[in-house]
Amino acid sequence: MLFPLRTLATFSVLLAAGCASAPPVQILTPFHDDDFSTWNKSGPFTVTGQAFFKLPSGQVITCAGENVSLIPAVGYNTELEQILATGKGYPSNYDRHEHKYDHKVMCDGAGKFSFEGIPALNWIAVTRVTWSEPSSIPYMGPDSKGGYLFSEIQVDETHTKMLLSNQDFTADAP
Repeated sequence: MLFPLRTLATFSVLLAAGCASAPPVQILTPFHDDDFSTWNKSGPFTVTGQAFFKLPSGQVITCAGENVSLIPAVGYNTELEQILATGKGYPSNYDRHEHKYDHKVMCDGAGKFSFEGIPALNWIAVTRVTWSEPSSIPYMGPDSKGGYLFSEIQVDETHTKMLLSNQDFTADAP
């Protein structure tokens, strides 16, 4: 059966439109080293915590083996936190130079972590949790699931412990 040229052209446009993806997320706040200078100093505090996600089945997934980052709560990183909350991951233009101001540790098997030498400032803790679930498509391998756990902390004499769990979770966008 032959299709009229007009119908074929309309179908082609719709097919092309269906294949188009949304533009990548961009961070708008400019990165300036000067904004981070206060966070580049050592401090007297040890920040400890635990990060996990409890599935509806009751299974607990920890951040075991993942990095936990304590990043300065400056405008650049608070915008990053807002972007991560959308579930779309790190913006394509994220300036990796920011990492020189981060504190990083590895999450242990129980999802626990500890940062030493932290100054009394506002920080954002970020990590990931991932797990596999059976695929909804027969005969396919398991689907990878997960997302970010992140929360802010004002480090001082009374605030050195944190818990990252379900209320701090943002799933990866499908």
